[in-house]
Parts: sequence; structure tokens; C-alpha cells
Amino acid sequence: MTNTLFIINTVSPIFLIVVIGWTLRKIGVIQENFIKQSIKFVFNVTLPILIFLKLAVADFSLIFDSGIIVLVYVCMFIVFILGWLLARIFIKKGNGRGVFIQGGFWPNNVIIGLALIMNVFGEDAVSKMVMILVFLIPLDYMLSVVALTISDRHDKMGKAMSEMIKTIALNPVIITAVAAIVFSLVRVPIPNVMIDTGNYIAAITLPLALIGVGGTMKIKHLQNTSFITLGALIMKLLVSPLIATTMGYLIGYTGIDLGIIFIIFACPTAIMSFVLADSMTPHGELAGNIVLTTTLVSAITIPVGLMILTYLNLI
Repeated sequence: MTNTLFIINTVSPIFLIVVIGWTLRKIGVIQENFIKQSIKFVFNVTLPILIFLKLAVADFSLIFDSGIIVLVYVCMFIVFILGWLLARIFIKKGNGRGVFIQGGFWPNNVIIGLALIMNVFGEDAVSKMVMILVFLIPLDYMLSVVALTISDRHDKMGKAMSEMIKTIALNPVIITAVAAIVFSLVRVPIPNVMIDTGNYIAAITLPLALIGVGGTMKIKHLQNTSFITLGALIMKLLVSPLIATTMGYLIGYTGIDLGIIFIIFACPTAIMSFVLADSMTPHGELAGNIVLTTTLVSAITIPVGLMILTYLNLI
């Protein structure tokens, strides 16, 4: 009972803040312009500061785990290929194959994942999560572009790939993480006043980002839920974490490491999947619906998954 209450008390605030964001947008306290500006501020300023502080002051030799990175890559490819096969079997070409595929594998780890890791496993686990994201974010972008360009059509692949490379190269999270790793390896001292100032700024990252996630949700779109949306939801919230967590356990991961693996794959579909789909395909609304439904349902599936792992003494 104690473990169950702990999970509920640590996970529920994450999703309650998302609900607060939706409510504030609904009653007009925050507007679309505020949401866009706050999300931009988070991704370009506060999130990079948070990531830099977590990595730069950490002992990289202790948080770097090549095994878990390889596992995450292998599992992501398995989910991607499975989604691709299902899309070719059940979805007619041109009807949103790529959106289904990316909706089934691309997790919202930068916002919801980090928030969950921090609440459930604490500060030390956040550094390890950030280290994994350094390698995972480029893969997510690459697989998404491949899915959106090849699965439904064969044009614009070269342009899409060049834009993807540019996006990854200029991604503030990637740039900051690489710089932080260098600081960690070289052991560059950081003045306490800079760390304290950075911590104040970084503290607003996750609440503001979660409010932004809630503010972008449009519940009325639930009426447009299709079998493609439901299929992507099952892939993202059930199949994906089941595959990754099972493989992680069989390899020998338990405790916090297995919990991190579960959360990485159990998170709802990333908001960026909607941005890419909306700019590259005519299926932006479908992608947005997948983000919305997976976000709402993950408020149930993630706590249940953590409770099961706790009950089995795996985390």
C-alpha cells in the first residue's frame, strides 16, 4: 500500500499540472500566444540550463551506461519496425501510415519523462535520463522523418533529411548536453553562484512545460478518434513499454535502471511528432489526436505500470 501511495503521489502531480494548463487555457487565463512563447522559452532557455546543470556537475563515468543506450536503441528499432509492418498491413497508403508509425514510438521524454523521473526516482536518476536523451533524441527525429516520408510517399526525402540534420544540429538540448559532457569530462569548475542562479531558472522548466502541454490539448478532437489513433495508442502505451521493460529485465536491469527504461517507452507521444507531421503531411490533425489521447491515457497506464513493477520487486 505504501508503494502504491508513493507512486500515486509522485506521478499524479505531473498530470494534474497538465490538467491545470488545459483549464487555464479553457477559461482564458492563458492564451495561445502565451503557450507558444512559454514552450519556446522552455526549449531554448530553461531546459538547456536544467540539462547543463544535471550533466556538467555529474561524474560522467558513473552515469554513462553504454548497455542501456544500446538497449534503448534496439527496442526503439523493434517498435519502429513493428509499427511499420502493422501500418503496411492495416493502413492504406496515403491515409496516415507515417503518422501512425511515429505516434507509436516517439515518446515525450524531454517534458513528461524528465518530470516523472525526477518525481519518482530523484535527482540522481535525472542525470542518467538526460545522458540517454542525448543519444535518443537524434534517433527519434531520424526515424520520424523516415516514417513520414517513405511510408506514405517517396518525394521530398532529401529535403526532409537535410532539414532533420539541421534541426538536430541546432537543437538547444543537444548542444547544451554536449557542452555539459565536455565540462564534466574536463572537470571545469563552475562557481556556486552560477549553479544557484541556474537552479532557480531551471526550477520553472517542468511546471511551465507541463502547463504548455495542457494548454495545447484540445479535448474536442477526441470526437475524431479513429482506429489509427487507437492503434497508435496501444503501440505507444502498451506494446512499446512491454517490449522494452521485458528486454531490460531479461538482460539484467532492475531497480532505477529498469524504471528509467519503462518510463522512456511508456511516455505519451511527443508533441514534436505533431509539429513534424503537420509540416510534412496532410495528417497533422491525426498526429495531434494521437498526442492528445496518449497523453490522457498515459495518466492511467504509467502509474499502473509502475505499480506492477513495484509489486514484482523489479524497481
